[in-house]
Amino acid sequence: MKIIDLSYAVTHQMQVFPADPAVGFLRHHDYGNGYFVSQVIMGTHTGTHVDVPVHRIKGGKAVDEVPIDKFAGKAYVMDLTFLKPLEEITAAHLDGHLQKIKGVRAVILKTNWGEHFGREDFFTDFPGIGEEAAPWFLEHGISLIGLESPSVNALKHAEIHECLLGKEIGIVESLANVKELKSEYVEFFAVPLKLKGLDGSPVRAFAIEYE
Repeated sequence: MKIIDLSYAVTHQMQVFPADPAVGFLRHHDYGNGYFVSQVIMGTHTGTHVDVPVHRIKGGKAVDEVPIDKFAGKAYVMDLTFLKPLEEITAAHLDGHLQKIKGVRAVILKTNWGEHFGREDFFTDFPGIGEEAAPWFLEHGISLIGLESPSVNALKHAEIHECLLGKEIGIVESLANVKELKSEYVEFFAVPLKLKGLDGSPVRAFAIEYE
């Protein structure tokens, strides 16, 4: 059994999606009372994180209302590493994987975009899910999508979020180390904090491969 960490470290003043809240670490106690205690200030979509319906759908389920089993289970690692910057995933791209997704409800879209993490283009030029591809996942029983990119589409993020989250398909964004996954199928975990009423949560995502 091999465990692959799929999460980026959250760091003080790290780069975040444009217009998202800044990240700050504050030292609350520095052993003055015998303990080291910190305060963390950050947005719900910092680093590796999940999006849940209320993020885009008013009245949709909040992160504490989505069953925990949504965020854990067998996933198919879909190789889309041929995609170029800003290229959209089409239904035709996905149809070639149709037989592979039978029996799974989660997919990890492997694009190698994680290699751009820390670069200026990470948040702007990533390949994304196209409008004809978004309904494909619902049609074929997928309820959780993992992405190396920081959003679902660089130019049509509102439309694609609405399509997926409106059908209660969970989204895990900014997965790290996906290129290290060698198996077609992994056990995938991206469990959020139980933040009552909120729209998403940072996660410590990881995958388990069996040799």
